[in-house]
Amino acid sequence: MNLGKTFLYGLAVSGLILTACKKEEDNQPTTDPQTNNPSAQDLGAYFDQNIQDEVESFTADASSSFMITTSGGSQLSFPANAFEDANGNTVSGSINLEVVELLDKHSMLLANKPTMGNLPGGGRAPLTSGGEFRVTATQNGNEIDLRDGFGYSATVPAPNGIDPNMDVFYGSSNGDTLTWDQADSAAVWGQNGFYETYFDSLNWVNLDYFTDSSGMNTTINVEVPAGFDNTNCMLFISFDGLNSLANLYNYQNGAFTSAPYYTLEIGTEVHFVAVSSINGDLHTAIVSATIDNNHYEVISSLDLTSESQFESDINALP
Repeated sequence: MNLGKTFLYGLAVSGLILTACKKEEDNQPTTDPQTNNPSAQDLGAYFDQNIQDEVESFTADASSSFMITTSGGSQLSFPANAFEDANGNTVSGSINLEVVELLDKHSMLLANKPTMGNLPGGGRAPLTSGGEFRVTATQNGNEIDLRDGFGYSATVPAPNGIDPNMDVFYGSSNGDTLTWDQADSAAVWGQNGFYETYFDSLNWVNLDYFTDSSGMNTTINVEVPAGFDNTNCMLFISFDGLNSLANLYNYQNGAFTSAPYYTLEIGTEVHFVAVSSINGDLHTAIVSATIDNNHYEVISSLDLTSESQFESDINALP
């Protein structure tokens, strides 16, 4: 997994990150989930480790302005005296920052951080992303935060060119589900192959916009084998040709469903990606599809694979 790590939902590859340990088992026949129970705990640990492998660490003097550069090429610039401790005191001296940088949907999937935005009127819709970041700061092991009225600027690579629709979103979590809320006011502009913007919050941040879905839309249902459900299996939708990743987290009547949260446009080209862990080993399925009316997909099996092979499969998604 080769992600950048620096910034704000933390990240970068030039500050150097930890390298994940990879199992090198050969692919084997499908495991029966009814005799080998999928583990929600092991699956959660897998995603948590993938995030940890993307962490980049930096040290800076909070009393002075400073800039950090992630391995993915993002630059985060902080003004002097921008941080405060839990008691509201301005922080001075040496601080530590950790950045996780997820610039493409492949790294977002491996970190279980899809691009689903909360609509202003309720419900959700897929986002097209210009990069996700998680930025956290500590001093002497204690978490610190930005002072009121302070933020930081970000320069983020745009390898596929500048998209004028990009806006700023902030991450909000409900249990293990991370969704994105559009900033009340923000400015994103592009020049010389980079996005330029400003964030006024730490933790998860994102450059995004709502993916066009102006055509006829439909609910998505995906059936998985018996023994798998939304407690022990993650189901993603990768949108072909877009830096966009949805997930299906509602489960009813034996199938994952997008209802009642969102719909997708009929005719959209996608890949469904199912991930689970049985006996500590990954089991996955990747199925291509074109969304049709009342779409119902059947994933007949999740096959045993290695972490390295799954990463290779994910990186090959269009």
